Amino acid sequence: MVHTCKICSPFVPGLTGDAGRSSSDEAASQERVDNLRITPMRSGPGRARAAVERLKLWENGRTLKVKFLDGQPAVQAKVQAVAKEWESLANLTLEFVTTGSAQIRISFAEKGFSWSTVGTDALTVASTKPTMNYGWLEPDTSLREYQRVVRHEFGHALGMIHEHQNPAAQGQIPWDKPKVYAYYAQQGWDKDDVDFNIFQLYTEDSTNHSAFDPTSIMEYAVPDSLTLGSYAIGWNTEFSATDIEFMKRQYPKRAPAQTELVIGGARVAADLATAGEVDSYHFVVASAATHIMSTEGPTDTVLTLHGPGDPGAVLSWDDDRGRGLNARIVRKLQPGEYWLTVRHKAPAATGNYIIGIKKRA
Repeated sequence: MVHTCKICSPFVPGLTGDAGRSSSDEAASQERVDNLRITPMRSGPGRARAAVERLKLWENGRTLKVKFLDGQPAVQAKVQAVAKEWESLANLTLEFVTTGSAQIRISFAEKGFSWSTVGTDALTVASTKPTMNYGWLEPDTSLREYQRVVRHEFGHALGMIHEHQNPAAQGQIPWDKPKVYAYYAQQGWDKDDVDFNIFQLYTEDSTNHSAFDPTSIMEYAVPDSLTLGSYAIGWNTEFSATDIEFMKRQYPKRAPAQTELVIGGARVAADLATAGEVDSYHFVVASAATHIMSTEGPTDTVLTLHGPGDPGAVLSWDDDRGRGLNARIVRKLQPGEYWLTVRHKAPAATGNYIIGIKKRA
């Protein structure tokens, strides 16, 4: 499914009085089933986790070409300057071009809406269509608003999802569900739309994620009017410490050390010694055959198969098809180079395991 973020009015009759509207009345995420889009920040006080869709990450070290399809030169220059900040966090290069093809294509034509496709979903969009839109940026828009929206949308473009849908966000935001349903009903959403875009979390197995981070650039403002008690989150305009550490781990400047695996050879004992550690293994398939890749031991491992010939391409992954909490992948492989990566299912956990690969008899 292609995810892109759509905006409607940030004000809702019944929640915001006519006498005065403040940023505390603005909704956190205004996302439709077919979109990932956000509203412009209003005047008023504001205060400033991270998660990505694993199968939508770009190949580490890749150069992504970016092209403006329209827009004013002054606005384009400001968007480019803020977008390039991501290069210091992720091992990716954003090359802005004026001709030829581009993976990320930016438009300003859809007024009132800002949105982006998520990661490699951009490759599914027709080459003449935008993969990102900024609907309210003008030459005189504040730098703070450029930073908020451009950092956020390019986070989506690199594979990040909304923080309130991070699996670790379970129970963290005390939503007042009846008021949330009423809010979005004013914007044309039915109950299923709200459940899908606000309350439903991504699964552990579909994402790489950290603990819930309300200060993430990927978190929208959560107004007190839509929560129980006095809970609220303001507009975030800066990269949080977790954003920075997390994305450096998703797109590392230095490739993680890898161990060679021999098909049918001795199984290798290893450990996940630190939180968030990902172990990498390389092996070569000489002839087409069905192979069994698995872990053993007490650790709840997630195993991902990459290749052929590209350590950034995901072929398959598994969590609990092995014995106990172990992972097991059975797949017919053609000749070529492949990689296996191992991580703990719980982001902060560590543990020992054994890994091996053999041909099916």
